[in-house]
Amino acid sequence: MRKEDYIKLIRVAEGIMKIEEASRILSGCGLDEGECTSVYLLWEVLRDNAAERFRKSDDLEEDSENYRAFTEILENREMTAEEKWEELMM
Repeated sequence: MRKEDYIKLIRVAEGIMKIEEASRILSGCGLDEGECTSVYLLWEVLRDNAAERFRKSDDLEEDSENYRAFTEILENREMTAEEKWEELMM
């Protein structure tokens, strides 16, 4: 995946997180409940195209660690999309 496309998808994920927050404030439930859960497939696309250390593993413990490290970066509100791309590609 090209760098520019990946950064655009990171920005889309950031927008989803803002919508998620607004949904929780307004309705008490987020996008991870009900029919909107498919928006989180974006996390899988980003993770599948990130550095190997963030990707899925058959070992459940390793997979959980990889996912946690990935989401820490993706959901970081202080980093720019470009900085997130750099971290996720390392």
